[in-house]
Amino acid sequence: MRKTSFFVLLLSAFFIAGCFRLTVEKPYPLPGVIEQQYYETADLKIILLEPFTIKDENGTVTLSHTVETFLHTDFCDFKGDSLPTTTFHDLTIKFSFTTLSLDRALTKFGGEYLKEFVNTDGTIKEETGFLEKTKIGDREGYKLTQGVEGCGHDQYYFSTENGVLIVQKNFVPELTDLNPQKEKFSSIPGVILPDEANELFEKTVRFTGVK
Repeated sequence: MRKTSFFVLLLSAFFIAGCFRLTVEKPYPLPGVIEQQYYETADLKIILLEPFTIKDENGTVTLSHTVETFLHTDFCDFKGDSLPTTTFHDLTIKFSFTTLSLDRALTKFGGEYLKEFVNTDGTIKEETGFLEKTKIGDREGYKLTQGVEGCGHDQYYFSTENGVLIVQKNFVPELTDLNPQKEKFSSIPGVILPDEANELFEKTVRFTGVK
């Protein structure tokens, strides 16, 4: 009788311990993330999916991922006066937020010349390959492409309840067919290749919160 009672008590203890463990375990993080981290400003809660270098200056938060590699010069240095470096920037994302309307945000952050793409009622005129409607997850807005010869960036304008979220993703021409040394750069240990960079960018946009 005592053996039976002891066995029942033992099973009960395991059951209670199991239930307790289920209630105290942390929510499972996003794929590839051990412990979810964020960077917060007064307006934004930016999810960090990589060990980014963070720069917060003049209302813009810049996330940069770099790898150390062979000595090289800036691919986008058209003047030819940049110094050689061993640091390669394979992913750069910039975040800004404004309470301006979408059309005013576009001309402030994209350039005054974009006024010609704004109708009198504040709606935006699209131009294929330059200024187009876009959607990432639940976020809808416009993508502005600015650059030349593979150098430049895509700038996204997403309307939110309180204003406009502006997100910029820099081009990385070293990892494209424009670069004769593409394979050499693509083989750098730890480098983020374009497909992975696009996936990280979209996840960062989707899971970044506007306060």
